[in-house]
Amino acid sequence: MKSNKTKTIPAFAALALVWLAALVFASIYDLNISLTIADPMSGFGRALEIIGEPPAILFTSFNCALIIYYFLKKPNRARRDITLAALSFIGMYGAAFYTIYQTFRYIAEYRSDVSSKVIETGALEIILSVVICTAVCAIMLFGVSKLKYETLCRVSDTAVRCVFAAITTLVVIWCFKLVWGRVRFRQLDGDYTRFTPWYHPNGFTGYFSFPSGHTANAAVIFTAIYYLDFLPEKHKKLKPIIYLMLVLWILLLAFSRVAVGAHYLSDVLFGAAITFAIVYFWKPKNNGKR
Repeated sequence: MKSNKTKTIPAFAALALVWLAALVFASIYDLNISLTIADPMSGFGRALEIIGEPPAILFTSFNCALIIYYFLKKPNRARRDITLAALSFIGMYGAAFYTIYQTFRYIAEYRSDVSSKVIETGALEIILSVVICTAVCAIMLFGVSKLKYETLCRVSDTAVRCVFAAITTLVVIWCFKLVWGRVRFRQLDGDYTRFTPWYHPNGFTGYFSFPSGHTANAAVIFTAIYYLDFLPEKHKKLKPIIYLMLVLWILLLAFSRVAVGAHYLSDVLFGAAITFAIVYFWKPKNNGKR
C-alpha cells in the first residue's frame, strides 16, 4: 500500500505545473489582463478587500488563545510559562486589533473613492476597534478556557505552528514588497510606462504590489488543515470538503485582487505560492498521533 507521501507527489507535481503555466502566462500578459478585467471601483473587489484579511488573522488570534491556556493550565506552572502566556496574549490582542482597525481603514478608503472626499479613520474607529477586539478576544478566551488540559496538550504544537506560519508569511511577504517596489495597476493612473514585470525588482519605491498580501493572508488560513488529523474517524469524510472550501476562498480572494486593480496575476500567484511553501514548512510531523 502506497504511503500518503507517495500519493501526494503526483498531486504536488500537477499543481506545480499548473502554477508554472499560469506564471508564464502572467509574465507575458500581466498588464493586458488587468487592462481587461480590473476596475478600482468594483463592488465585489472592494467588498473582499474589506473582509478578506480578518478570517486568517482572527484564526491566528484563536491559536494564540490556545497557547495562552496551554501555559496557564500547566500543573506545575513556572514563571517562564506565565511570560509565554503573556506574550501570546499580546499576540492575540495585537493581531485582532490590527485586522479590525484595518477593516475600518479599508471602509474609509472606499468611502473616500465613492464620495471623492478624503475620509480618514480617527479616534472613533480606534475606540470601536478596541471595543470589538476586546469582545472578540474575550469570546475566544472563554471558549478555550473550557478545554481540558489534555486537549490543549494535544493541540498546542499545532497552534504554535499555525502562529509561526502566520508570522513567517508576514515577514517574508513584506520583505519582498519592500524590495520589489512594484506599482499597483490602480496606481498607474493611465501611465503604463510605470508598469514593470514581476521579475524586475525596483527597490525601495514605496509601492507594494508584489507579491499580493491579501492572497498570502488568505492562504494562511490553510493552516487549518493542520487540525484535520484531530477529527474523529466518523468526520474524516469532511476533509475533502474542507480542503475545497479553503482553496475556493483563496482563489476567490486572489481573483478579487486582480479584479479591483490592487494586484496583477503574477502578484497573486506568488502571494499564494510563498504562503503554501511556508504552510508546508511548518506542517506538524506527527499531528494527532501523540
